[in-house]
Amino acid sequence: MFILVLFGYKQFKVFTIDCLGQTLIDCIWNTSLKEINKNLTLKEEQHTKDQKNASSKIKHNEARIKEISQQLGDEAEQAVKKDDKKATKAPPPKKGKEVVPNNPLEAERMDLQKENEKLTDAVAKYTDKLQKLRAAVEKFKGIIIKLKTDLNERFINGTLVLELFDKTGERKFIKTKLDLRANEFLSEKATYIIGYLQQTQQPDEEETPFALEYEGFIARTYDEDIGAVDEPLLAPQVKKDDKKKKGKK
Repeated sequence: MFILVLFGYKQFKVFTIDCLGQTLIDCIWNTSLKEINKNLTLKEEQHTKDQKNASSKIKHNEARIKEISQQLGDEAEQAVKKDDKKATKAPPPKKGKEVVPNNPLEAERMDLQKENEKLTDAVAKYTDKLQKLRAAVEKFKGIIIKLKTDLNERFINGTLVLELFDKTGERKFIKTKLDLRANEFLSEKATYIIGYLQQTQQPDEEETPFALEYEGFIARTYDEDIGAVDEPLLAPQVKKDDKKKKGKK
């Protein structure tokens, strides 16, 4: 009897539900945090390496561009222009089509310049990714600190309450089922999301649910960002007050 649990960014693990709810939630939480930290460490190493490679490639391209410019020279460029004037004029390029230089060296220089524009953008994006990634690591460290070592204190006296949600965002109220067997209140082969509830200052306010996740931007490579869309594990919850307002309309 197993369930699939989602966490992080496109991360998941399979867990048995043939155990106590307390044992299950503790196992899910610890495993999820371990896998998240492991994945973020790997992503940081990968991003750092990709950024370094992009920077090295930029320098290599710049050296080649300089070399090409020296080969062409001002006199050679003027000679090419004169030859073009003597030759039969080619029909003007169609709108939207890029003009391809006749000289192979000029074409190579243009390609290198375009590549450097992309690489420069990649270096900047990786700087942003690494900053946000390190902030996410600190965030998860803070969550761990808030949750005390004793499991009962995690659920009762801590500022965070661990919780499981189904794919629609519905709570499973694990806090009240710690002494039950997990297969009594969880469905076999179902998919759940591990998260937590941030307790509010006022007793009459609703607790805010959060999935144990991070934004995909910090996990994806520069090329993987193209066309990617971040979708949160938990859909935005409608508060009771909002529901009442909708009902009055």
